[in-house]
Amino acid sequence: MKVKVSSFSWKHGAPPSDAGYVVDCRPMRNPHHSPELRPLDGRHKDVQTFVKGDPRSKGLLDAAAHEAANGHHVAFGCFGGRHRSVAMAELAAERLRQGGHSVELTHVALENA
Repeated sequence: MKVKVSSFSWKHGAPPSDAGYVVDCRPMRNPHHSPELRPLDGRHKDVQTFVKGDPRSKGLLDAAAHEAANGHHVAFGCFGGRHRSVAMAELAAERLRQGGHSVELTHVALENA
């Protein structure tokens, strides 16, 4: 089954209209405040490691993977759509691929930058 995972920016609008499950990443620790991570985005392994270090990440990823595996388009949102939401979408997509799913991954804010 093909599943859809995306990241977006709350600053630039609402989640994708077809998102069936939205994860708000804004309460998570923000890599933007780290000078060495600020110029990177969530596709970079260092940013993903930072985001995975937030105690909320495991539960959010577990829930998102479950929802995506049940056919819902999962959208991760953070303020700027560059770090947390992108990292979480990348991590969820990788978990789903490892579980045998085909994943359509979109980073709305990065693509519109």
